[in-house]
Amino acid sequence: MNTGQKVWTHQFKWHLWGPMLTTGGGLVFAGGTNDRNFRAFDAKSGKVLWEFKTNSGVTGVPSSFAIDGKQYVAVQSGWGVDAQRMQARIDAHLGTKTDVPQGGVIWVFALD
Repeated sequence: MNTGQKVWTHQFKWHLWGPMLTTGGGLVFAGGTNDRNFRAFDAKSGKVLWEFKTNSGVTGVPSSFAIDGKQYVAVQSGWGVDAQRMQARIDAHLGTKTDVPQGGVIWVFALD
């Protein structure tokens, strides 16, 4: 039932640039922060179940699929030049300097 009420929130240290995915199995996946972590959350509590540091920022929409009854989630990581330029504008405002790693990889995780 949709009540329109906030269930939980998560404060990211960095801006969240990437998309999110929820699953029927009670998981929420998010990436797209400058710390390069791809995270799995418990959909009911918001607790971080695990996180994995990718080579770059998560840019693609996470996808979930099953093969022979085993569930997987896949996501693309690899910011390009545009992300570095956007971060440079934020850094100019904050007086910071942030490295935005480039490159493209598809990460696939098996879920228990």
